[in-house]
Amino acid sequence: MNSKHVYNWRQLIALAFVALLSPSLRIFPTGSVQLAGRAAWLSALAAGLLMLLYLRFLCLFLGTRREGEGLAELTLRALGQKTGRAALVLIPLWLLLYAGFVLRSGADRFITTIFPLSSPGVFTVTMGLVSLIAALGSARSLVRVARLALPALLGILLLILAFALFKVEKLNLLPVTVADAGPVLLGTLPVIDVLSAVCYLICFLAGPAPKEEGPFRSGARALLGTCLLLTALCVAVVGSFGAELTGRLTRPFFSLVRNLVFFNSLERIEALVVTLWVLPDFLLTSLLLFAAQFCLRLALGETPAYHGEKRLDLSCRRWVVWACAAAAIGCGLLIAPDPESMSFWSEKLIPGLNMLFAFVVLPAIWAAGRLRKKL
Repeated sequence: MNSKHVYNWRQLIALAFVALLSPSLRIFPTGSVQLAGRAAWLSALAAGLLMLLYLRFLCLFLGTRREGEGLAELTLRALGQKTGRAALVLIPLWLLLYAGFVLRSGADRFITTIFPLSSPGVFTVTMGLVSLIAALGSARSLVRVARLALPALLGILLLILAFALFKVEKLNLLPVTVADAGPVLLGTLPVIDVLSAVCYLICFLAGPAPKEEGPFRSGARALLGTCLLLTALCVAVVGSFGAELTGRLTRPFFSLVRNLVFFNSLERIEALVVTLWVLPDFLLTSLLLFAAQFCLRLALGETPAYHGEKRLDLSCRRWVVWACAAAAIGCGLLIAPDPESMSFWSEKLIPGLNMLFAFVVLPAIWAAGRLRKKL
């Protein structure tokens, strides 16, 4: 593979961090608060410890790869040609459904925060087409965008948290007793849902990354740092609004931003924050499209690695990328036509399918490869 398309694990982790901002700010901390009450601010820390085990599993899985292999190639080798190709056709069904949901939820965020009279179809199609352009290029382009966006997004998030923490009421967070241990563990589920998705998604891009740069050490640091950041977010939101109100909010982070006053100014910045959060939506959708088309083209017997093709070049079955984008946009236009169904997709269906894929399907593929002595 051309060396100019090589990236390392630190860059992939940056991509994962920016991408996870999209789902994490959608379901956290509301999901954890509904399960753990005011003790939910401990859930992200507990989830970090549990996620280290999952990260170790992914590193163990990737540790069996050969030069240039990622998660898709490992699946094919673990299951064999016939079963492996079938799996590489089924896996994109989940990835494209998730991509469609990300498009729909991103559109819903714009409508509920800035453009209440707009149609979700406009935002869904626009973001889908932009993500298609990215998926037609190299994975390194996504990595580079994430590296450029990371300082700005992290800086804004830290600034918001710094101001928000001054408004925290301790009575909204304490006391926490031993009796809260069970609810806190239940509250880890939304956090694990978000973190597990980005962890396995970047494994589809692992092929070009140098094998000797193992992801566990750098991944563990980033994982724990992310959990600390989510903990601060939960403290800020729950400490400001209380557990009862937070549990009813659909977008608690943006509600927090709307109520902040910066530097004694009454100017609101929620429109800027919502606009900046287009970048995580874009990167997550593009990452899902890239992984889906990679699996499908590999199942069709092609070599899906990017070799500098023009975006309108349809050689090597690159029409699959267009088909994946059309499927994701179609899902985004059809799913969750009303707030009630949107709540069901966001809180139950998508998290449930993601946990099934992360903690059942992927371990089953790894176990099958071990039993067949192919990994």
